[in-house]
Amino acid sequence: MKTPIRLWLWMILCCFALPAQADLRFLLPPVSSPAVMYAAFTPLAKYLSQAIDQKITLKFSANLQSFYDQADTNTPQMVLFCPIAYIRSAHQQAYYPLAGVIPTPGGNHSVIVVRHDSPIRNVLQLKNHSFVMGDPACAASSLIPLSMFRELGMTPKSFSAFRQSGSDQSALMDVAARFYDATAVAENVAAPYLHSGTLRVIADAAVGPGDLLAASAGVPATVRKQLTMALLDAKTRDPASIHALGGLAAGFKATNDGDYNALRTLYQEIHGVKLSPKIPQQALILGIPPTFTPIAAYRIFAPLQKALSAATGRPVQLVIPPDEQAFVRDGQTGKFAFALLTPRMVVMEKTQMLAVAQSVSRLDRYGLAIIRRDSASPNANGPLRIAFSSPYCSARSLAEKQLLRLAGTRPVIWVPEGSERAVFTALAENRAELGLVRSATVKTLEKQLPGIWSMVQSAGRAPVWTLAVKRTLSSEQRAAVQERVARLPLDALGSAGFMGFRMLAHA
Repeated sequence: MKTPIRLWLWMILCCFALPAQADLRFLLPPVSSPAVMYAAFTPLAKYLSQAIDQKITLKFSANLQSFYDQADTNTPQMVLFCPIAYIRSAHQQAYYPLAGVIPTPGGNHSVIVVRHDSPIRNVLQLKNHSFVMGDPACAASSLIPLSMFRELGMTPKSFSAFRQSGSDQSALMDVAARFYDATAVAENVAAPYLHSGTLRVIADAAVGPGDLLAASAGVPATVRKQLTMALLDAKTRDPASIHALGGLAAGFKATNDGDYNALRTLYQEIHGVKLSPKIPQQALILGIPPTFTPIAAYRIFAPLQKALSAATGRPVQLVIPPDEQAFVRDGQTGKFAFALLTPRMVVMEKTQMLAVAQSVSRLDRYGLAIIRRDSASPNANGPLRIAFSSPYCSARSLAEKQLLRLAGTRPVIWVPEGSERAVFTALAENRAELGLVRSATVKTLEKQLPGIWSMVQSAGRAPVWTLAVKRTLSSEQRAAVQERVARLPLDALGSAGFMGFRMLAHA
């Protein structure tokens, strides 16, 4: 039986006709009511729809678990993530960052707050008091305050009560109503309570990388590129869409997955869980000794990170191992393309790394410091316990004579710690009476956690840090690195204690 010509034509048309393009889902977190989120993001969704010539449909979540369930669904979608939600979901599904959110003023800082009339003046005094957590998906409300507690040797068990409220607003109201003694949220979220005088700040820390928009693997690469370009241009091409976002965002900026490794490091330190992204990271690695907190290092060394990226033409990400031994092991196994090394580390890693520059510091501001806890009572009769970073920091040998003179007739017990960060924890936990650290580290932590430590006296010039590169880098690449690093402004790494770098000729 012959098939009619019309039927043949119909079958051919069915085979070659393009399927109708499905809507691209834009998943939003439950940070406010659906009505507020819809009003805020509808103009942006419309603008992006026009940019990619595909309809974008807003999708809301009733709660955080529902948001995670939908984010983990293997479907083409764009998602607005808080930082912790992103590193958690990117561990489950392949997500590609499109653009970072530029926060409104105060949105990139986490503050620990107490009532205005509270006797609590610093974070260490929160021991045996009550604390309520805010939004668990946002770094400012969860991971950053937990990291500040960790620097002081504090855990949830250090409090008389420690509860998760589920939202920042609930946590703030609980403290204001005297149900709990303290909480932590982003500074802009706490602003109404701070301006009214209801609450006050006892600690303030930078959050590091913030909220971002990311696309699942089901979104084609060409569409992801279009979305990124549209987001970065939104403020000039469609300012009304940014204005509608109100306090949720002031615009968008370039970002990449490697920017969130500092938060992954903190997450693993605190929760013991390693969250690895599903998408491969192509960036070169810059190893930083575990002196500063991961978030502080992310901010302090950003100028060096950018200089190295410009020199190599490749993205560079920071990695901060948990202790000095792990840092040296990573260097010896060739994990780092670049690293900042203490003098003894240079010797340990010489088979893999080649020194190209040395840091230059000023004695008056960036030397070594002998510190103690502010409220600690000295024990004039017992041995003097002194904490120092060991075994790859030469600070003890530089200041030992001065410390022994300070001890007088008291016997000295040296307390070796795995990193300079751990020296502060040793003092907070009363495992040592004095600590030996770099002045730059004291200044950085004092900004975050004021009223905890005091400087007894300066102790001479701090050991230099050496910038080393992997030996497999070509001589042309090493020269480009030296040229870019030499051009850094003198104060670019001031928070790290550096005036700049002195290039090493033999590199």
